[in-house]
Amino acid sequence: MRTALAIAVLALWGCAPASPPPATPAPDLGKRAVAERGMVASAHPLASDAGLEMLRRGGNAVDAAVATAFAVGVVEPMMSGIGGSGGMLLWNQRAGRAEYIDFYATAPAAAFPGYDARQTPARGVAVPGAVAGLLEAHERAGRLPRAEILAPAIRLAEEGFPVGPLLARTIADDSAKLTRYPGSQRIFWPDHRPLGAGERLVQPELAATLRRIAEHARAGFHEGEVAREIVSVLNAGGNPITLADLSAFSPRWRRPVCGLYRGRVVLSAPPPQSGMQIVQTLNLLEAYDMRALGHPTHSADAFHLVAAALRVSTADRSAYLGDPDQVAVPAAGLGSEAYARTRASVVAARPAPRSVEAGDPREADRSPPAAACAALEPFGPATAPLPAAAAVPAADTAASGETTHLSVVDEEGNAVSLTYTQGVYFGSGAWAAGTFLNSSMTIFSSDPESPHAAAPGRAPNSTTTPTVILENGRVRMVVGSPGAGRIPTTVVQTIVYVLDYGMDPMEALRMPRIFPFSSSPRIQLEQGIRADVLSEARALGYDPEVMPPTSLYFGGVHLIERRGRWWIGAADPRRDGEVRGY
Repeated sequence: MRTALAIAVLALWGCAPASPPPATPAPDLGKRAVAERGMVASAHPLASDAGLEMLRRGGNAVDAAVATAFAVGVVEPMMSGIGGSGGMLLWNQRAGRAEYIDFYATAPAAAFPGYDARQTPARGVAVPGAVAGLLEAHERAGRLPRAEILAPAIRLAEEGFPVGPLLARTIADDSAKLTRYPGSQRIFWPDHRPLGAGERLVQPELAATLRRIAEHARAGFHEGEVAREIVSVLNAGGNPITLADLSAFSPRWRRPVCGLYRGRVVLSAPPPQSGMQIVQTLNLLEAYDMRALGHPTHSADAFHLVAAALRVSTADRSAYLGDPDQVAVPAAGLGSEAYARTRASVVAARPAPRSVEAGDPREADRSPPAAACAALEPFGPATAPLPAAAAVPAADTAASGETTHLSVVDEEGNAVSLTYTQGVYFGSGAWAAGTFLNSSMTIFSSDPESPHAAAPGRAPNSTTTPTVILENGRVRMVVGSPGAGRIPTTVVQTIVYVLDYGMDPMEALRMPRIFPFSSSPRIQLEQGIRADVLSEARALGYDPEVMPPTSLYFGGVHLIERRGRWWIGAADPRRDGEVRGY
């Protein structure tokens, strides 16, 4: 019976190797791992340890992801935390179903079009959603007790941990923000100097808040003493947030967007997050044999196609993305094969156009999804009339590399892809209850006539794209990244390197990345692309700009891929993350 079962598993997955896939030649130092049962990839080794601890205790992928998220908010406070927000894509293998929980911060009830979020730092804070979202996901799909899930984060806050190079650098660089409040100055700038690499970061106030959450669930943050402190600090800074805003916050359960790529199902974040750009870009590349064209670092044709497809999808995302509870968003149309055909000529154009305008997906928004997606009940057509494309400039600004991402799988085949943020580094800098509070109100448009202006309860647009790819009904890849406007472009390139070029996950993450602007021929890129390719790119009309090697600007992917019976995990070499598996 066991032999028959083994043969069946091998048939399902293809020829599974008898031994783990070999490591890549360069030393990985925790950046790459191979495991059979479960795996966690996150932006900090101690956070990955927390997730692995949950898996070893019998928890599932959701238990591990939530524990990792709370822990990473402690050890990577410049990127995420309980004062922030995020989104989580869950794959339930037994049910054969995906869910998406959107817990991005929302505007308070007193917000209005034209609200000036930059008038004071505190006015930049939206209603935090991380605690409510992480706990609701855990309550719905987790297995272990809440106190057990929060224990690693509480321990790290209470006992402290050594500051790593990345955190030390951001602390030193953000002196004005971190010394604005006595509480944050005492912890991050003791004795009027920045906490340095190797020194111990202890956060007793944060530990106390996490204990309240462990004991009282969301009420430990959204109500009571913690909520009163948050409201008091923000009101003093001119933010109109109220206790009612905090108490009323509710995560949104949405259907993920869905598409096919080379016969695989691609699931990603629905609006107002940007998974539709992942699906659309892959649809645009589907028509080409990328492997036959050569690698983008060595082939001008491949380089051009990747850049052109990303320019088109960036223009469309920037024009149509919005909060689907308040704005009609044609995500289904943008991610459809029918719409990709209407945009194919822009991708193929030579020379490349100096700017790429948004298309019109309104007709395509009514086209039915592919059968494999229809079975998963994806994000559907807009229910309100769609406007013509708004004249919204694409997200081409040179923002920083903030935000964090984690990927998790368990031995039952469940998976979580979770992206989590404070907004910009250390959020607004507003400090309450041991945590920084987000800067999400600054994302809204200052134009009161814009569909992206602040409004009561509205969620701002986000470029985050937590993604899961299925093959033959099972998880093939879990992927996502931080990096502001470079998140979708980074995730797409990672997927292409792994699926089209067959690269090992670690090898794929080491590859140089590009970021093409849709509004101009400018294209930023990392070192490692051949000079003749860049010369041909110039001849095609692009304006290449080489950026510093392996910088935070190009994201920080945390990737898990299934090969045979093995999970292979990789953490981006541009950041401090590590992978843990068993």
